[in-house]
Amino acid sequence: MKKARLSNLKSTTAPLVLGLAMISNPVFAQDADDEAAAEDSAPIIVTGSRIARPNLDSNSPVSVVTGEQVVANADVTLDTFLNTLPGVNPAGTTTSNNPGNGGQSNINLRGLGSNRNLVLINGRRPMVSATDQTVDLNTIPQGLIERIDVTTGGAGAAYGADAIAGVVNMVLKDDFEGLDLRATYSNTVSEMDAREYQFSGTIGGNFADGRGNIAFSAEYSNRQGLIKAQRPFAAQATSTTGSFPTGSLTNSATNPYSQAAVDALFAGYGVSAAQTPRVNQLAFNSDGSLFGVGTFNSPVDVSNFRYALDSAANPNLRYLPDFYTYNFDIVNILVLPLERKSAFLTGHYEINPAFDFFVQGGYTNYNSATALAPTPVSTGIVNPGSSASVLNARSPLVNLVHDSGAGVGVTAGRITGFVVPVTNPWISNDLRTLLNSRTGNDPNLAGSGAAEGVRIGYRFLGTGLREQQLENEVIQGLAGLRGEFAPGWRYEAYYSWGQTTIDQRATGNVNVQKVQQLLEAPDGGVSLCDGGFNPFGIQPFSQDCVDFVDEVGVTKTVFTQKIAQAYVSGEVAELPGGPLGVVFGVESRKFRYEFDPGALFGPIAGFNTSTPDLGTNSFLDFFGELRAPIMDNLELSLTARHSKSDFNDIQNGIDGAPSKDWAYGGTLSYSPIDSVRLRASYQHSVRAPNFGELFSGGGSFPQIFDPCSVSSNFRTTGGAAATNLCTATGVGPVSTFVATPGAQAFITVTGNPNLKPETSDTFTLGGVFNAGGFTGSIDYYNIKIKDTIFSPDVNEIIASCYGYNDINPNLDPNSPYCDAIGRSGSNMTGIYLPASLGGDASGYFQAVNQGSVKTSGVDVQLGYRLPTPFVSETSAISANLLVSYLIDFKNVGLGGLKTDYAGSASYFGAGLGTSFPRWKGTMNLAWQLDDNLKFDTRVRYIHKMVNRAAKQFIGETFTGPGSIWYFDFGLEANVDALTFRLGLNNAFDRQPETYAPNVQSGTDPSLYDVLGRRAYVSARLRF
Repeated sequence: MKKARLSNLKSTTAPLVLGLAMISNPVFAQDADDEAAAEDSAPIIVTGSRIARPNLDSNSPVSVVTGEQVVANADVTLDTFLNTLPGVNPAGTTTSNNPGNGGQSNINLRGLGSNRNLVLINGRRPMVSATDQTVDLNTIPQGLIERIDVTTGGAGAAYGADAIAGVVNMVLKDDFEGLDLRATYSNTVSEMDAREYQFSGTIGGNFADGRGNIAFSAEYSNRQGLIKAQRPFAAQATSTTGSFPTGSLTNSATNPYSQAAVDALFAGYGVSAAQTPRVNQLAFNSDGSLFGVGTFNSPVDVSNFRYALDSAANPNLRYLPDFYTYNFDIVNILVLPLERKSAFLTGHYEINPAFDFFVQGGYTNYNSATALAPTPVSTGIVNPGSSASVLNARSPLVNLVHDSGAGVGVTAGRITGFVVPVTNPWISNDLRTLLNSRTGNDPNLAGSGAAEGVRIGYRFLGTGLREQQLENEVIQGLAGLRGEFAPGWRYEAYYSWGQTTIDQRATGNVNVQKVQQLLEAPDGGVSLCDGGFNPFGIQPFSQDCVDFVDEVGVTKTVFTQKIAQAYVSGEVAELPGGPLGVVFGVESRKFRYEFDPGALFGPIAGFNTSTPDLGTNSFLDFFGELRAPIMDNLELSLTARHSKSDFNDIQNGIDGAPSKDWAYGGTLSYSPIDSVRLRASYQHSVRAPNFGELFSGGGSFPQIFDPCSVSSNFRTTGGAAATNLCTATGVGPVSTFVATPGAQAFITVTGNPNLKPETSDTFTLGGVFNAGGFTGSIDYYNIKIKDTIFSPDVNEIIASCYGYNDINPNLDPNSPYCDAIGRSGSNMTGIYLPASLGGDASGYFQAVNQGSVKTSGVDVQLGYRLPTPFVSETSAISANLLVSYLIDFKNVGLGGLKTDYAGSASYFGAGLGTSFPRWKGTMNLAWQLDDNLKFDTRVRYIHKMVNRAAKQFIGETFTGPGSIWYFDFGLEANVDALTFRLGLNNAFDRQPETYAPNVQSGTDPSLYDVLGRRAYVSARLRF
């Protein structure tokens, strides 16, 4: 039986803390009136340990969320509620359209990544649903959740790989008996355009005189999708694109168009000399003329633009007439649609105390979709004789090799976009004049001078939106035995099997090879499809031609998981503070990943192309735990796990080297007085590489900042050295170059089957108190991850070239960081890392164990319960304040570069969940008027932040989001078996904070509410 000192601390707290969501808090189980009875109650397994404890207490920071809290605000996905906790960084959510998350729902503890925390059901691993081996919360039945335990600060020794940041354990209802029906509906109040509804039912009962129980839960959920045009803050993109549906002319630094020819042409259009564009600022009108796209933040505006504002040219009105850029955001999805059907079965039958047979099974099927603006083409084109990847298109208009300069051998020729032969019949007389003005030689293109092909950029309106239709099907089953085989000794053994199948249909893709066929045809492609293809301006594009170039991508991903685990737990000796508890166990985990890219394996523009993958990884773990109540006020617990992992890339015939690792940790709890308990913990955890890191990798186009713009602080204060470095890295003419905001640069990271696990060390130190009617806790955490599975940050590479940090302070153009920067027509287009920085022959980076991530902070909770007997005997006001302060979030990147991202808001390409406000807080207030009526409110706060780019490009100016408050209200009434609830989320219709550069939609849509005021109603019937 638990000794008095620790028990007294728990008294009087349950009505407050168990009923409210919290993070890093004191965790208590009973009302004060039930304390004595609870002393003799059945043991409870606490997340973070398999040792049964007399009450729900923990020496590590553990959060508890009740099942009722999860569904109270009519959220149809678990992440929507969990993301409101201060210790959670919203990542993959309902708004993850680009970067996409396939409609999946994830949780990200401490901002360390969804793949660095572990999701469990009843302490056991459910089926994974992604290449990073994360669990999709959509597969977990909301109706069966009794509570959710969140252990932060590492639990790798207890649960194995992936638990670096902590564990989220979904504890399901045990021995459920009766019928529980629930229906919810929510929508935005004024717009009525964000409908969500859910129906769920749970039925269960006991049998065999209570020795057996079976429960079944089924749910149907539906979420209406939104596009960005439906919200004014998101309707106009805050970033830009250099890919226009009008087509654009790409200038060559070594074979440029004559500026005199451009001047004469635009003088003929009636454009003044002061507004005449430069040779690298030209695009096409549909009548054969050209227009100047303008220069950002300069006197040179858009000139001779002959499209209507509401035409298919869709100019971004944030920037017109300063410069022209296509408004790609207006048709993108803001909130993903979702239709989910799920069923879950759980049951057990106790043959006798030594043999309790248990089963668990689940089925989830859901459909979701993403949508992006029509396809911009940035696919590479090489000579037909090139040995480059088949992901590139081929054209004889591109040289096989070209001189790399200064007599240093040859390099394969490659361009991005399209190349048009000068014989193409769609070339207008105006454009022909400019083509004939060329007198140089582009080493990437065949021929020289006026005979070289015409390089153009283009966005395909004709093939429509890039859409993904996704269907996820998850099947999982588990069976096992447990029981007490000797006094004080228990065992559990189970086997689980699961399979996730993801079918994806991607439309709107363009086969670049077939487009090149149209462009290179002597008749402009008329002989290949009806009407051919005219890329100069927005021109008719027949359905026959759409069918010719369109490439529907049908891909299939299959994950298979097999887990077997067995352990025994018991008491081996009596110590002054209670029995010495131990656990010994073994676990085998086997995973298989198969990806079939279908037609997307080739020179396809649209959704990222991929290569086929087939691989396995497996683990064999031995683990143990010890809990020692040394004295009645002092307790020590220890955990250890030895893991052997093996990875195999079957697709490429590569066997990874086996790895052996230890995870271990300990916690200490000390109560010097009845009202105070001090606690400390240390955890050494590991995270094994996942499928994406081992086998897949992939390309991306993160948003970048270009220091070579004439208006940048780098250029205005850097003098000749800055100008010379920009010239050396491919900018010309450097005196007039201005990069438009929101530019993107390509980078590719490839998988590595020889990756080793990441390791981490976590310390927590804190205390729990109960005095003067207040309960509370304060906990400090410090997590450092070493040997991180590393992918380079594009903007860190750019900043390292141009002297924003200590890596290249002398602005040496021979720096390998500068060698990594690829430009086209002065604009930065890609990062191709040299061998000295880990690049391969194509400039692609192979994932390696390198660098580190370190974060620390403080979590505080304060609670109070005030009885209000003047209303009724059971009436009381309860308050709970949760505050999280982030001290630092330090990342060590390529070349040992150290950056602290604490207090910064993220941008596109930095990854989901990478905004790190210093302060986050949640205040829960509830007034229980009587047994049948309750009013509650939730107040949330997110502190202001600087832009992540300001941390990387010190001295430059970027905007960041301000502080924001959200207020949610609810009213709940009980009438016999019926519970009726209605409420308002974001009651004051607080719009999201906007800033630039940003993640998407002018903001971070994972962190801030993009819907606005939302009303909900729910009804629950229980028998």
